[in-house]
Amino acid sequence: IHDLERDPRIDDLVSIVNVNKKLTKKQYQQMYTTHQLPFDANQKQWFNETVKGRYTLVTIVSKYSKDDKRNFALIESIRSDKIHPALTKQVGGSSAEIIDTIDIIYNLFIKLVIVISIVTYITLLLLLRSLLLPLKAIIMNLLSLSVCYGMLVFIFQEGHFARFLNFTPLGFTDMNLPITLFFALFGLSMDYEVFLLTRIREYYEKTKDNRKSVALGLEKSARIITSAALIIVVVSGAFVTADIVFIKAFGLGTALAIAVDATFIRLLLVPSTMRLLGEWNWYLPVWLDRILPYIHFDRETDSKD
Repeated sequence: IHDLERDPRIDDLVSIVNVNKKLTKKQYQQMYTTHQLPFDANQKQWFNETVKGRYTLVTIVSKYSKDDKRNFALIESIRSDKIHPALTKQVGGSSAEIIDTIDIIYNLFIKLVIVISIVTYITLLLLLRSLLLPLKAIIMNLLSLSVCYGMLVFIFQEGHFARFLNFTPLGFTDMNLPITLFFALFGLSMDYEVFLLTRIREYYEKTKDNRKSVALGLEKSARIITSAALIIVVVSGAFVTADIVFIKAFGLGTALAIAVDATFIRLLLVPSTMRLLGEWNWYLPVWLDRILPYIHFDRETDSKD
């Protein structure tokens, strides 16, 4: 308790061993042994409300707000401090609740990301009949999401362009925002990936030429990818005019992620990596090729292709 009282991050601390500043540690021990409490009426009321049997409440008032990172660090340090083996310590309060909620939500979120990635990989494996392309598709999706998260931290957490976007930076990111954006953007980004890769796969089945297939697939799918992305960017970008910061951040994050995904990633990075990988794009072990169901693509009848 006395070590905590000297912590510069703590504004006030009240416990059963410092209710009366005039009493020494030995006097407190004698007092609680004999159950004679030399307190005034307010102190006795506080004692009766915070002590029950073998349990007691220690109230710590921090100098910072409940959402401040320094307050989170204080909670973690209090939880990690060692106490007597005979004692059990539990830390609660608004800041502790935020930390525990984030831990629970993000532990579950990570599991969901893994499950979604596995299901996506298997689906694309059946569709594309390739071991590498589904993995590359998932990595590209996560890359566009990483760009989105980085921009949100730069803008809404650190406060850049706050005056232009008309919001007050809070110094932190709403814990629900990355999760909501993931579920919204992962599906949208995968749509563009499927548009492009299925088109390339279609031409590869016909020509068995990786270089030509990538070029034709990009040529035939670029227009629809760009058009669809432009619509989503315009619609989601309109959310930036909202007064609620969460909606503003969600709209801007979606617009940025889709814009980056449909230009730099889908139309530049994906084709270039496929060109570099060459025939490795279509690698599939013979034994796996035999057991996987075959999905035929609808082929174009245009003889020019």
